[in-house]
Amino acid sequence: MKFLSKTEESPVFQNGLTYQKGKTQNNQRIRELLIKEQQNFCAYTEKYLNGMDSVDVEHFDSSLKYEDDYFNYYAVLRKANQYKKDEKYKGASFFENKFFQKREVFDARIRYVEGGDYEEIDLDNTEARDLIDFLGFNHEFLHRDRKNHIRRLKNLFSDANWNREKQIEYFQQNKSELSFITALEVELELDLSAFYQNTHSPHDP
Repeated sequence: MKFLSKTEESPVFQNGLTYQKGKTQNNQRIRELLIKEQQNFCAYTEKYLNGMDSVDVEHFDSSLKYEDDYFNYYAVLRKANQYKKDEKYKGASFFENKFFQKREVFDARIRYVEGGDYEEIDLDNTEARDLIDFLGFNHEFLHRDRKNHIRRLKNLFSDANWNREKQIEYFQQNKSELSFITALEVELELDLSAFYQNTHSPHDP
């Protein structure tokens, strides 16, 4: 999951924006900035967002809502927000160390496995396993959608007999097909980093 990382260069952080009860315009601004920062991907599912999606500013630790800041905010599909397991993991250690907010640390502890699932790299790493379950990386519906999406693209590229360059060109022209980008990189053996590298300025509006 590439969009859990955080940076102090974020416009949300730089401008000291906080989610506030009843402040619709302010909260919408935070949501739009987060979507831009996340390169238009849902942070919890990696689905590419479209204009018809219901997207929330999700508070990773829901117990901090209205008392939190940028480092607890993500732009997330409403459905993914609903199946997060808040009560089960209340007080879990990952709320404190936030290892998932540094991409290199996350990648050293959790990986996508060809075939459809995320797993902890070290089987003794219960904290990583708990985070996978907490955010529902392998939720039944998400797993199905991810697997079907990858299968369809594999068939498309195989039938077209496209090399890697043509596949990258396809994604450039059809960005909505970039859903589940971590899985796509593994399954298609592609470097898609150009589509998720953050390029915003801390002075973005």
